Amino acid sequence: MPISAKQLNFCDISTDFDKFYHKNQNNLLSLLEQFVDISTFIPFSFYQRYYAHFGKKRDFSLESMLRFFILKNILSIPTVDLLITLLNISPDLRKFCGFLTVPDKSQFSRFKSNFQEDLNLLFHGLVDVTEELCQKANPFLASILISDTTGFEAYVSENNPKFYQSQLRKAKAFAKKIAKDDPNSTLDVEKYAQSQMPKFAASNPDAKLTYLNGHFGYF
Repeated sequence: MPISAKQLNFCDISTDFDKFYHKNQNNLLSLLEQFVDISTFIPFSFYQRYYAHFGKKRDFSLESMLRFFILKNILSIPTVDLLITLLNISPDLRKFCGFLTVPDKSQFSRFKSNFQEDLNLLFHGLVDVTEELCQKANPFLASILISDTTGFEAYVSENNPKFYQSQLRKAKAFAKKIAKDDPNSTLDVEKYAQSQMPKFAASNPDAKLTYLNGHFGYF
């Protein structure tokens, strides 16, 4: 049977991505560049902390770091690693972000952790801007509160699959012990292991065992 699928190489992916970007640029990114001045939304205190933190060495501007994460969310790019790869092969995306060279993954991680409060303040400021726009577009719809029910899994050991596997091994050992005393035992090992899962994480009591996103976990 002949193989109908086309085998892609890295050059094909790069070419196809550039075609996609140029085809859709006027629909999205060019509109952002034309109508949105990100610097007007950044609190002055954010500027002060960012440049005071790095001193005179400013390899990457604050605007360029923020544009990176804006681009990641707009294009629904799942990981920082993937966007870094795309920036390395696309001069146009680097230009949009304002990067002459692409930062390392660790620099983006430190940016989020070091300036968490400043990012929070930035988003709070955006609420005032978007609220006014929403009121102008449709006052009734703007008055409706929407709750995002997406669950964010806490970084706790109980969310590690190995934790449940350890509970499952204990349940199997317990089932063997029960079977010796009662050969007719109908103990469900899976259900018993699940019942032994703690109601909240040991390291963070706020992370409770909950059914969200289609599965049980600590959220």
